[in-house]
Amino acid sequence: MKIVFAGTTPFSAFHLDLLIKSKNEVAAVLTQPDRKSGRGKKITISPVKSFAEKERLQVIQPKSLRNNLEVIEDLRAISPDLILVVAYGLILPAEIINLPKFGCINIHGSLLPRWRGAAPIERSILGGDSKGGITYMKMDEGLDTGPIMKLLPCPFYEDEDSESLEKKYQNLSQVELISFLRDVAEGRVKEVKQDSELATYAEKIEKQETEIFWEQEPAEHIERKIRALFPKYVAFTFFGDKRIKILNSTKATISHLLSPGELSAEGDALYVGCQNNQSLRLQSLQIEGKRPVSAEDFIKGNGAKIFRIKKFSSSLEN
Repeated sequence: MKIVFAGTTPFSAFHLDLLIKSKNEVAAVLTQPDRKSGRGKKITISPVKSFAEKERLQVIQPKSLRNNLEVIEDLRAISPDLILVVAYGLILPAEIINLPKFGCINIHGSLLPRWRGAAPIERSILGGDSKGGITYMKMDEGLDTGPIMKLLPCPFYEDEDSESLEKKYQNLSQVELISFLRDVAEGRVKEVKQDSELATYAEKIEKQETEIFWEQEPAEHIERKIRALFPKYVAFTFFGDKRIKILNSTKATISHLLSPGELSAEGDALYVGCQNNQSLRLQSLQIEGKRPVSAEDFIKGNGAKIFRIKKFSSSLEN
């Protein structure tokens, strides 16, 4: 098939690589515009653009597709059989959705109709799900509301984070995507309407959600938050006047009670108190401007400060 690919993230670039290695023709790539990022406001390009340029593919970078007659005409001229969308980040209008022979297919990081929306992987971990997967979905004008073409389920491990889950989903597509596209081309895929009454919504992760509030959140929720937000967003707290990222933790029971945010260094183990006299054992951390370290190395480098400050705090206390 002649395919136009639309995507932006590393997860998207993985799927583009699968397409390029197949017998399908990638006629063009849609990805988001270059962005300024970091303190120096350096221009950065998306992982998909970087990959597409190495493969010498045509790259199209509109700010928006709504009423974008130039892009619509470019796509009409290409006349793709299919547009494959993977974590693109822009809304496709009806003129584009209805343009290809086989329509537009989205690869979505949940088992629809659960977790429609922008952050399905993160929300599934935050929600305490025990299983997930990806959905190949025929797109319509709604938010992940189109008919399901294929569900690829997989179980979650107890310590699953967003990085490990994304790799699992990539492995599913590595096995299934190309044969699925062959079935689409040969008319062998059955479309199943979603049950919207079962839908849940994966709202995008807001900046304020990434802070840990020790007095307001139980240990189980904080532990899930740390896993869900790693590595893209990362949960954080304050250690004195320094912001500190919590990269990894486990639920723990210790012999003495810790108040919310209170720290206890015991040998090479670092514990922190949460709501309702619960506690977590921290595995790896990162003070702003420093490299990530294990809890053991954090204790070695900050023992006196831990003894003096004694706790993590939140922006509500600072």
